[in-house]
Amino acid sequence: MAHRFLTSTPLLARTSQTLAARARAAVPAQYANYVTASAVVMAGGKARKAAPKAKQQSNSFRKKKIEDDDKGEGGAGGATRLNEKYYKPPTPVKVEEFLPSTATKEHVGQVLGLPANVLPALSQTSYPTLVSEQFDLIKPAALVVRDATVSLLDTIDKAMQTSSANTRIVLTGDSGAGKSAMLLQTVSHCLSSGWVVIYVPKASTWMNSSYAYNKVPNTTTFVQPALASALAGQINSVNKDALNKIVTSEKAKVGRHDVEKGTTLSALLQMGIKDQLAAQDVLEVFMNEMSAQKEIPTLIAVDEINSFYRPTQYLSQDGKELDPDHLKLPKLFLNYIAGKSSLDHGAVIGATSDSLLINKSEILEVALGVKEVSPYKSLSQTIAPWTEGLTKFEVPNYTRQEAKGVFDYYRKGNVFYDAPSEALFLNKFITSDGNPRKFFTACAKGI
Repeated sequence: MAHRFLTSTPLLARTSQTLAARARAAVPAQYANYVTASAVVMAGGKARKAAPKAKQQSNSFRKKKIEDDDKGEGGAGGATRLNEKYYKPPTPVKVEEFLPSTATKEHVGQVLGLPANVLPALSQTSYPTLVSEQFDLIKPAALVVRDATVSLLDTIDKAMQTSSANTRIVLTGDSGAGKSAMLLQTVSHCLSSGWVVIYVPKASTWMNSSYAYNKVPNTTTFVQPALASALAGQINSVNKDALNKIVTSEKAKVGRHDVEKGTTLSALLQMGIKDQLAAQDVLEVFMNEMSAQKEIPTLIAVDEINSFYRPTQYLSQDGKELDPDHLKLPKLFLNYIAGKSSLDHGAVIGATSDSLLINKSEILEVALGVKEVSPYKSLSQTIAPWTEGLTKFEVPNYTRQEAKGVFDYYRKGNVFYDAPSEALFLNKFITSDGNPRKFFTACAKGI
């Protein structure tokens, strides 16, 4: 029956559907055979029906349509401008750099740019969505220094000489409070201070079945070869200079490759970049070496960390959702987040995100004291142990001083419809209740 179904379906049509599903799931074509059906559902739902073939349009019609599209609502420098006379192109804003010397109380309320020597490293990763919107709107990429920023970085600086098991922090707060932005500031600060930084800006993509995965024979665990290889490349690109100074302390075997004692960690990661099937082994050896070395402090920074504390969208062979610790790469990081493994000196920091409700984790919220569990509801006893020992760091909404600094930055960047004024600032600040996301939307989109 299955054979008759496959042969009765036109090959070209099936191929087109498969390619469309791969594109929505953002999975390299050569690995699509590993991906569960849930990847397609989560990435975009049902496939669109093919549009009927349009009649040949005249050049003049196409030209007019392009001109009409250019007059739409998506202009740069401020969203939803309906009339060109209100359009003011964004202008570069001159700001100081966000350096360890400027991450101080004296600079609270000032918007400082990500350092020029850090931007090339950060360009190897993706920015959080809201932060990316602001960076696209105003140049250069910059964030406001907040009281909470200074307090958090003071804690991180003290972790330079202590085990990461002592500094395992999760940023919490209202939706849109700026947790991702503060995590990015921490990443920038540590890069400026000479740390090795392992930054995971979108942990949800590790769990949503958008990467290929293979079962490890005779186990209940799975590897994600393409994801592990991509992460090895990102870590190496961000930290290459530092990793060329650290060498392996003993011989090791990664996939089919032998790693000699004294191999630089950059060269080790290159093995995982070139050979995806060895990438998971490479990362495990890499993390062991980083844990033992004492020369350079290490930061592990994970955004959307709540994705690590709920069942994944990967399926086992019997169709059940896999817990994160059944995926070898997330489990490697969970060991450090939970303190089961530790860096000799460094810190682990994560930020929660509720931009996707499917990634919310009641287990993590209960463990951090954000939410009380119902006595009639039982939580997963396989995931709960990974929450032990985490410290909550609450990220508040803007103070008036912080919001005023951001408002002035937006004014210099020409993002407003109306002439900026003290009355306009108070209107935006009060109506948004100082929430950074709502404040940005109110200022940049006129809502």
